[in-house]
Amino acid sequence: MSLTIEEASALFPWNDEKFRADPYPAYERARAIAPVHRTTENTYVVLNHADTTHNAKLPCMRIAEPPSFATAGEHPHPWTAFDNTVLSKDAPEHTRMRRLTNRWLTPKMIGTWARLTHDFTVEALGRLAPGEVVDAHFDLGVMPTHLTMCRILDMPVGDVEGMFWALWDAMLINATAPGEGIHARSLAGMNFMFAETERYVREKQSAEEPGNGLVDELLAAHGRGELTWREVLETTVLLYMSGGPNPAYLIGAGFKLFAERPDLMAEFREKPEIREAFVNELARLNPVELIITRFPNEDIEIQDVHIPAGSCIKYPIGAANRDPAVFENPNNFDHNRPPEASRNLTFGLGTHACAGQLLARAETSVILGLIAERYSSVELAGEPLEVRTDRLVAFDKLPVRLS
Repeated sequence: MSLTIEEASALFPWNDEKFRADPYPAYERARAIAPVHRTTENTYVVLNHADTTHNAKLPCMRIAEPPSFATAGEHPHPWTAFDNTVLSKDAPEHTRMRRLTNRWLTPKMIGTWARLTHDFTVEALGRLAPGEVVDAHFDLGVMPTHLTMCRILDMPVGDVEGMFWALWDAMLINATAPGEGIHARSLAGMNFMFAETERYVREKQSAEEPGNGLVDELLAAHGRGELTWREVLETTVLLYMSGGPNPAYLIGAGFKLFAERPDLMAEFREKPEIREAFVNELARLNPVELIITRFPNEDIEIQDVHIPAGSCIKYPIGAANRDPAVFENPNNFDHNRPPEASRNLTFGLGTHACAGQLLARAETSVILGLIAERYSSVELAGEPLEVRTDRLVAFDKLPVRLS
């Protein structure tokens, strides 16, 4: 069936609250019509898992928005603040920047960091009184993982809640239709994150003795003339701001699942050998970033749809992760899926796959393991509150009682 641009656009009401809360029925309706839709003159939406995994990582797919998408007279996009990081670079510059963190995120180092997350979580649980309600998202998700990242970087803890919401505000501009006032709000969030981080990095730079973290390594490279100051600062902000919020949503989803499915909590407790597959399935159903966006620098064809160079292609992760051609009963939690039917795109793919995904997966397993081993049940002590755009989701509050 061939749709007009207006008809195709109506399939994806990106700003509708009901759609944002549960886009999966809309994705299925759209997929039943066609696997690729043209929703504006230069925007396409790709829905199938196979099309996404093949095309989104092609060398011609660029991550940076081309100048043709800028509107004359508009202020620069707030996320140009990260133009000197892996977020905005493609190969070969992306490869050079990625190498800065590689040795800090090897499997051996992940084990070291996961033990820190374990210890921080034990301390947090030790402060809880019997029956006390705790915000599982912030106190048991954001805090232990942020503290771990602070140790990796050798940075102070700082204003954790302030940084969390500054990041949220900064991300709002990346929605498909952000709305009035969002540019200023996003810019304010970005400025807060950079000001907080730069203050700490400057203090380290002027210290008599260097520290022993990743930031000290970046500063040393800057001293040798191998990195610019902006590369040091932007990379530090990127790591400092994301160490807690991204894994925290996955951890919060685990708490919610334990509350809803005590049988799965018991299985997680009794069968440590299933934990890797369990966390992977949790990630499949609960991506924190919801759309991969790419811009091909040459004409391509997906499912017989011609897409000109310079177009915007949206790959909704939720659509690919719940493609029934790959995942049987795609809306059901099933950690027993075979390996070939468990490859999800929650942490991205190709060269731009999340560098910290092994750490996030390990932290999630450690924290949920502690909860399952120490407590017999997780009870929701109030309605979980989420904040959402079409590009991002986070918990605001997740009150639980552990017993």
